[in-house]
Amino acid sequence: MGKPASKRPPTLFRLFLRELRHDYFALFGAVLLIILLLAIFIGAPLINHFHDVMWVNPTPLPTSPADSGTILGLDALGRNQFHMLFVAARNTLYLTFAITFLSYVLGILVGVVSGFYGGRIDNFIMRVCDTWAMVPFLMMVIVFLIIFGRTPLTFITFFTLFTWVGRARLLRAAALSQRQMDYISASKTLGTPNFTIIVREMLPNLVDVAVANFVLTLAANVGIETGLSLLGFGLGWDFPSLGVMMQNATNPMFLQHFWWVWAPPLVLVVVLMLCVNFVGNALQRVADPKQRLV
Repeated sequence: MGKPASKRPPTLFRLFLRELRHDYFALFGAVLLIILLLAIFIGAPLINHFHDVMWVNPTPLPTSPADSGTILGLDALGRNQFHMLFVAARNTLYLTFAITFLSYVLGILVGVVSGFYGGRIDNFIMRVCDTWAMVPFLMMVIVFLIIFGRTPLTFITFFTLFTWVGRARLLRAAALSQRQMDYISASKTLGTPNFTIIVREMLPNLVDVAVANFVLTLAANVGIETGLSLLGFGLGWDFPSLGVMMQNATNPMFLQHFWWVWAPPLVLVVVLMLCVNFVGNALQRVADPKQRLV
């Protein structure tokens, strides 16, 4: 009789699906998130193609859905709020995904190198990270945006420069634990170059930790971008985001009488953050076997 076929360990995707089957909040969040993302990224280009979303026709006050004959009414500049919602949501997701991705690229480079080499290199890099983490990043981002202008490029650049430290610490801790594994010692004994060990052997074993934290960080960055825009330090009306649409809520008259101007983007932000958090929590359980439901 031949040897029984050895079972392969389940992939990250299969573990995630298993978690979804036992966590109805995560399952509902994943389904709703997929629907919202498809609607946003398919609807926004179509709306831009058939309608001039940024066309301005100033009116004394916003027009209600009933009076304007539109789904979500018009704002004080005469723009269709329903159309604006799709474009603003797409812009917010573009910004936050770019910031999260770039901060992770920088964090992985710094954290994995620090954790892999250890010793003096690790000590020096961590002291730099500690010093950089002491900088009040929100205040610095606001200052640099005022100095260099509030454009998508400057927003992404300065946000990334002040948010990579947490990613570096996370990946450094994971790399330190992997550094002690037998497969790393065996590769070093065989004379495998350090770069090859890091890229081909260590990084694949850090994917589950990185992906789980990436999703949770994405939700946090949506909230930060929205908060900055709501306070008036985000991008301008020429690049609408959900936070920019919610700026009207700072006007007491708009807050009380013109709900259709600020309520839809607020609800969408809350729903997006909840869905991403539910999915991120499931991914975090996948990364940590002790937390898994099954």
